[in-house]
Amino acid sequence: MHIAFKFEYVHDNGLFDRLLLRLEELSTIEIALHKDDTHYTIEATGEQKELEQLAETVSSTIPNSLFLKGYAIEELETRTTDLSKPIDESTYFEVPYCPECHVEVIKTLDPFVPCKVCGSSDTNLSFKSLNSSTGLEEEDAPALITHLADILIEKREITIETHNGKRTFSLLESKSSSEQGILICDPSDLSSSFVITKGELDALMMIERPSVRLRAKLMFRSQYEMHKAFYPVFFADDKVTLALSEVLRRKGIKAVYADAIPTLRVASTMEQHLIIDDGRDMLPWRHPMSLDSPFLCRLQGIEADGGDDGLIVQRQSSNRKGSYLLFAEKNDRQAPSTAIRFERGHAALRSIVLENDLAGNSLCGIYLSRRNDSQICSFSKKIGYTTMVDIAQTIPLRPEEILEAIAEMDESGARLIENYKKTLPELAERIEKMSFDEDETASVIVRTWANAAAIIGLYEGSDLYEAFSSLEATAIEFNGKSGPRIDHKVTSTKYGYGLDMFSAIRSAISFKLAGVDEYLISFGFIDSLADFIALQAESADANIGIDGVTLSGDLFENRQLMMRAYNAISANFPIYRNQRLGTDGPNIAVGAITLGSE
Repeated sequence: MHIAFKFEYVHDNGLFDRLLLRLEELSTIEIALHKDDTHYTIEATGEQKELEQLAETVSSTIPNSLFLKGYAIEELETRTTDLSKPIDESTYFEVPYCPECHVEVIKTLDPFVPCKVCGSSDTNLSFKSLNSSTGLEEEDAPALITHLADILIEKREITIETHNGKRTFSLLESKSSSEQGILICDPSDLSSSFVITKGELDALMMIERPSVRLRAKLMFRSQYEMHKAFYPVFFADDKVTLALSEVLRRKGIKAVYADAIPTLRVASTMEQHLIIDDGRDMLPWRHPMSLDSPFLCRLQGIEADGGDDGLIVQRQSSNRKGSYLLFAEKNDRQAPSTAIRFERGHAALRSIVLENDLAGNSLCGIYLSRRNDSQICSFSKKIGYTTMVDIAQTIPLRPEEILEAIAEMDESGARLIENYKKTLPELAERIEKMSFDEDETASVIVRTWANAAAIIGLYEGSDLYEAFSSLEATAIEFNGKSGPRIDHKVTSTKYGYGLDMFSAIRSAISFKLAGVDEYLISFGFIDSLADFIALQAESADANIGIDGVTLSGDLFENRQLMMRAYNAISANFPIYRNQRLGTDGPNIAVGAITLGSE
């Protein structure tokens, strides 16, 4: 009997090569390994019992990964004879720990045993160095880790070296700092503490150990006086943290605050895992596409470089030599006048074309961002890039000014605001005194949702992002299937077509006066935005005949928005997103330098 295990792994960090070689060591029957670009194959011949045992070994050795895009088992009539072993020792990136190491650390509490699959730590941390830095002088690793856990419980906080650098842990009874997330020590109890979906739990368990933004449940928030709308939540992402969290779990501690939050951040819904922020081993990213001239784009600490030898995206370097054409965002005032200007939404769409091999396709691009101007655009070979809706207008930072603007729209707007102040006098009085602190990075969507949160009574304070998050968090707890229709109207401006955000807040006020609760209104903002972008995709299709829709921008970290967008769009069009790059960072830079290459 012949059988083949087939995988598609889209990262070039060498992990899958090492995993398959480890499988070859563990297998009780001879197997043949093959690698063709991102496709991996294991072939074996044997009796059914032997192949079933191999399947169990494969299952326990190959972990879930953000970059594992396909997995299948096929029965073969004959075994292929030209398979080659995928050995590439030159590519070697570190991952937090492999399944074997996870089991071993949980069993022994020793995080210092080397592993040729996981790699060695960049910090070169050893038992001797950690023991010395703490001054505890324990005889072995388990005793040291247990002693450190006891100190944490006694003093409520401890700072130690880990394989990811220095990390501070503190009990949930302590107050968290803005740099801390929540490290889960007991995954079995996670759903009782946080609003979490199966997809989000699956993402947390990926071998890359990303963080996921979650809403704490009411009882958990009350127990530990947690005031934030969302917290970055993660499982142990190195072996020292894993050993410590296991000891804490055994001592009855479910979770602790911890800093050095994993840089890899993921949103998940409907079996889709969207990378919001890039992790430690995701760059450099290379693509073989060649460009006619040397091009460069520097953006938020990222550098995309292109030329006749291909593209590379990496952390920004100061040693750049030689001449090049510089690309800069349309609104970047610091860039030289000679820079080639680009639209962020266009660059996001182009990056998805590169990652998904969509060259030549007509597409509608949806780019929704928290910290940048959002945009809906389209591309076709005949017309090029067309901005359909620019979501970049200014919105006042005083909710009272929003009410005044709505009152000046028309007669019904004036009556609406008069009724609002008469029906909700205490809320109206509070609104009169409110003003948000200036934050130049906040997008118009953030400003709109923040003002809406204040006006419907969800938030009182001055922080834009806190107000914005309060509306998001309230919507997350809504369990219904649809929300009220919040108006998203396209309006003509001197710069092109924009989105009338005042109409959105106006409709929210109408529902508030009609007695609709804040949960339903908050969800209405998300549900209606998803319907709006689906209508824009249909409009693009009517104009140019699109082959699909691209989704990008960190606003899609809101899993309800991502889920509703998929539900609204996927019935009519294929949906594409970034595969290896984060959705609102390096993807923009690499997309920018290739915009003119269609």
